[in-house]
Amino acid sequence: MDLTKILFKTNSFDVEKALPDGVVFCTNDLKIQWVNDKAAEIFETSKMNLKTSVVSDFIENANNLIMNAILNNKSVITKMTGREVYFEMTARQIEEGYVLAFRDIEAGVNYRQERTSTNGASADKNKNEFLLKLVNDFKAPLQSIIGFSQAMADGLGGNMTDQQEKYIKIIKKNSSDLMYFTDKLFELSRTELESIPPESKTFDIVNLINSLVRYNEQLCKDKDIHWNVSVAEGLKNTILSNENYIKNILQNIFEVIFRSVEVGDINVGLSMPEEEFLRSKNIPAGGYIMLSVTGTSLMLSKSDLEQIFEPYELIDSPNRKNLIRAITLASVKNMVRALRGFIWVESKVLKNTTFNIVIPHN
Repeated sequence: MDLTKILFKTNSFDVEKALPDGVVFCTNDLKIQWVNDKAAEIFETSKMNLKTSVVSDFIENANNLIMNAILNNKSVITKMTGREVYFEMTARQIEEGYVLAFRDIEAGVNYRQERTSTNGASADKNKNEFLLKLVNDFKAPLQSIIGFSQAMADGLGGNMTDQQEKYIKIIKKNSSDLMYFTDKLFELSRTELESIPPESKTFDIVNLINSLVRYNEQLCKDKDIHWNVSVAEGLKNTILSNENYIKNILQNIFEVIFRSVEVGDINVGLSMPEEEFLRSKNIPAGGYIMLSVTGTSLMLSKSDLEQIFEPYELIDSPNRKNLIRAITLASVKNMVRALRGFIWVESKVLKNTTFNIVIPHN
């Protein structure tokens, strides 16, 4: 009776070829009697060569390791003879010898990492979906606090003492700051879920930038911040992309600058990057448009740049004060990626910081 046919063949499925492990049948003196295709692949030789060999030709200290695996009923780590290559081996005793199973350690680690990564991604997705379902539960109470504190500051409910007015202003400011933080946190959750590129349409990007300048004009006057928008000569104003995403990307970057400086300039540049530049940034060749936003008074250190898109790494960091900035820019990075684009930040000590965004324009 052919034992391998009984173990590894069915009417509809060839188990031998589907096994993830290299399987070896050997006699008590370790002479190899049968191997599957995976074993030949692992040991980098032919099945015919394996069948004319002994296990100790390929595995160091084979006999002791097999006994150890059988007695302890667990896998052991084996090393190929003369090579720095390792495998995980399990062993079972049969009447005339042993059944050995070999698995590439690296493949096993990669599988476990992939499985862990998949489970982690699923958990993150569930977390983000859960948070987004609670948007109103978070924001409605805050909106009430902000609204009523403003109404009281305006005289609703009668006159207040100077001390009461001071407390109401503190309540309104802190609740407004918390609302902003909540908005940015939910935006991050949303952008982490939206990994599929959004729908594109043709729009005028120069008009979009100018509309954002007008939207932020009063804040810039209050802070003594000046705008400068430059468009490269010959650049077409109309592009094919997602207008809402680009609007949110730019507005978030502007807000990062507004929250960090009181005086200075914001320079917005629009250009078409050349192939040589794309290669220098490891960006695949193609048709792109480049947006550069420079804050002349936004001076970031090297340590700031290292974690500028990483809010989760800032929780236990001395730079936790920059958490809201990292949350905002993490959302920006997610939106840029959804557009199949690229983003990086350059900062010159005591001079300025530039956010560079390269996105496909058609």
